[in-house]
Amino acid sequence: MDKDSVKEIFLLVIDIIVAVCEILWTRIKGGFQRFWDVFFRIADVSSREPAAEQKVWGNTGDDTWPSTPEEPREINQEQAPQVKEAKTETSLFSPPIRIQTPAPPPSSIPELPDGYGDNRIVIMVRDPIWLFAYWEIRKEVFDRVMNTLGALTNRTKAVIRVYDVTDIVFNGNNAHHRFDVDVTLEAKNWYIHAGLPDRVLCVEIGMLTANGTFRILARSNTVRTPRADVSDIVDEKWVCIESLYKKAYEPMDLSLSEFVFKRAEGQSPDESGADMPLSGTVSSPAVLKT
Repeated sequence: MDKDSVKEIFLLVIDIIVAVCEILWTRIKGGFQRFWDVFFRIADVSSREPAAEQKVWGNTGDDTWPSTPEEPREINQEQAPQVKEAKTETSLFSPPIRIQTPAPPPSSIPELPDGYGDNRIVIMVRDPIWLFAYWEIRKEVFDRVMNTLGALTNRTKAVIRVYDVTDIVFNGNNAHHRFDVDVTLEAKNWYIHAGLPDRVLCVEIGMLTANGTFRILARSNTVRTPRADVSDIVDEKWVCIESLYKKAYEPMDLSLSEFVFKRAEGQSPDESGADMPLSGTVSSPAVLKT
């Protein structure tokens, strides 16, 4: 056996011994680290979780110092998201971990729709002479009315027709009187100066042509406006107890003020005018027996 072969065998044995020593040193160091963590209870939580990837042989990373994370920058409290400290166990050399959690997004409030698919007009009373009306007209209803007008559509306008239907069953033609108010359909609400206190009113919204043809789009509910003056309804007769007072006081020869004073003092005048002690409380003369 020549010298080169002996040299190669010797180097191979040296490499095997070095590899075995590295394995033994890694196992001893890992066991000592686990003993240290369990005994002093300062193990890092991340070290207890299973590794996501298998470590490469000979490059375990156990013999490297942990890197120091960057210091957290100052955060603007008005613009930055909420920041909270993670209360976790840390290793001996690791500083406290600060985890930034974004603030929850504000709850979105849905906007009110432009319409609800109804075809109606509603009126409400504001005071004795003013009404408030709001409406919603479907497109197909408007198109159908305009088609019935034919060539008259070029000179039409939207109006609200107010009817006085006090004490009648309204059929569209038997109102006491009526008048028109020019409106814009896109406005969808309008204040109407009716000037009719203490009357039952209803309205119709529609299209009015130049020759006076009126086509209804919707009819409203009926309302009664309040009075604009003092009520002329008075009671013809008031309850009068003058006769009762005469029966109660004349036999005692006392006036009303004297009787009330004696009752308040706890005394009851008898029919002869003598004062008698009274154990009860002051009561109304209506309960006196005559």
